[in-house]
Amino acid sequence: MIITQNSSHSSHTRRLEARHRDVLVIVLLWAISLASALAKPLMPIDETRYVSVAWEMWQAHSVWLPLMNGAAYADKPPLLFWLIQSGWTLFGVNDWWPKSISPLASLVAMIHLYRIARRLGYAGSQARLAPMVLGTMLMWNLYAGALMFDVLLSACLLGAISPLIAGRFDLRKATVSGLWLGLALLAKGPAAFVTLAPILLSIPLWRASPLGGPGRRRLAFTLALGFSMLLAWALPAAWLGGADYARDLLWGQSVDRLQHAMAHARPAWWYLPWLPLLTFPWLLWPAGWPRLPKHRHQRLAWIWLIAPLLIFSMISGKQIHYLMPLLPALALLIMDRLGQVDPRRPFRPWAAAVAMALLGLTALGLAGFGRDEAVGSMISPFGALALLAFAAIVWRQRWHGAAQTIRGLSLGVAVAMLITAQLMLAPLWNRYDIDAPGKLLARLEAGGVPVAFDGDNYQATFQFAGRLQRPLVALSGDPADLCRFGNQAPSGWVVGRDRDLRPLIAHDSAAHVFDYRGGKLDIVPVTALSFSPRLPACDW
Repeated sequence: MIITQNSSHSSHTRRLEARHRDVLVIVLLWAISLASALAKPLMPIDETRYVSVAWEMWQAHSVWLPLMNGAAYADKPPLLFWLIQSGWTLFGVNDWWPKSISPLASLVAMIHLYRIARRLGYAGSQARLAPMVLGTMLMWNLYAGALMFDVLLSACLLGAISPLIAGRFDLRKATVSGLWLGLALLAKGPAAFVTLAPILLSIPLWRASPLGGPGRRRLAFTLALGFSMLLAWALPAAWLGGADYARDLLWGQSVDRLQHAMAHARPAWWYLPWLPLLTFPWLLWPAGWPRLPKHRHQRLAWIWLIAPLLIFSMISGKQIHYLMPLLPALALLIMDRLGQVDPRRPFRPWAAAVAMALLGLTALGLAGFGRDEAVGSMISPFGALALLAFAAIVWRQRWHGAAQTIRGLSLGVAVAMLITAQLMLAPLWNRYDIDAPGKLLARLEAGGVPVAFDGDNYQATFQFAGRLQRPLVALSGDPADLCRFGNQAPSGWVVGRDRDLRPLIAHDSAAHVFDYRGGKLDIVPVTALSFSPRLPACDW
């Protein structure tokens, strides 16, 4: 009896220690993701656009209607913008809170994924592997540090899926699922159903017990609640934004994009070359490669992964971040396979170490011997050497069993990503930091100087960086358009890419030039421009 009690106590202690180690690894993965997000600037064009939309809504006290450069913005629903403004209400206007939203959404997604794994019947020790697998995936890690919609959408979809998994689908679960669905629709609109619809339609194939008549009625309530939340915002916004905005919002951003793909049109096979990158680093461990389902509970992840991927492939508009909601399904499949690994089986992370070393050597070569000076200037040789040193440390590691290997590989890859982003690529972020041009534009605005952006389709890039109170005049990039602006505002200034404005600048000393993405940005008074001989009438 004493031996049995001691053995039971020892087993419980080991389980408790393993749980604490897993939770610690998940927290460290999230902390590394948060640190990476906070350390880099908001990146033009996407991140600066979204934070500027929130800023303009904040300035105009426009709760329902998103605004971009003074005009109604119909491309995205408002959840991300509301979250940004909620943080500003609590902490004041800052840039660290918008940077924190995606890492926080990633943490919520990992918690939901653990719950889904548990409700599918996996033991807690195995279910905890799923969020570690997800948090280590290269593409998930990158977008968990970006101010975009896809990780936020994924977190909301996971919240909607989790109550559906097992047990009686009662009114409480239906309400929770409906609220998360509503948030998913407010995050990215009806596009959420590209991922969710196949899961809902295939419930009889993967759910352990049928919903039954009452369950199906509650599922209808879930859908109605989610759509009601979307319409509660969309209808007032459409009324406030006018007829053109209403058409773009209620029709153009769903049907038109599916049929005509106004942007990012690519062939059906475009996602295939990205699949190895999506599965990195778990692609390097054959023991984790998914296999076809043998049991009912394994079907959900396959349906969740394959059906939306086929639908996304048939839609001509494609971006790699559209696939973020599918990565939790892939994490479940990898977790399922790794749970079958012999706990005594050793693993040496040689492939991961080689991948890190190759990245470091490539960066070192570009920094020291690359032909393109601009590319070389974006890479820190010290950071590349640090990555090579860390690759050597990873090479020497030896782990046993799935749990220990996942913990070690997760932290190793996360640290390598941190070294890459914050040391090796540190010079790159300086080229994407628009704080300096934003401050100059703020000074011009404070002095009452009219400012125009010369280039097609201005994306409100500098509105938040300069905390601007007024929109910039958007020009088409045509010199004649710039000429008209100069005639209307002789004291005005122009912002534009150096490659566009440099041929027109007659007085170099008057131009303020900044590093900007892969080139230069000019901010120059119109009086310093010369249009001869194309438009001599425009010379001032």
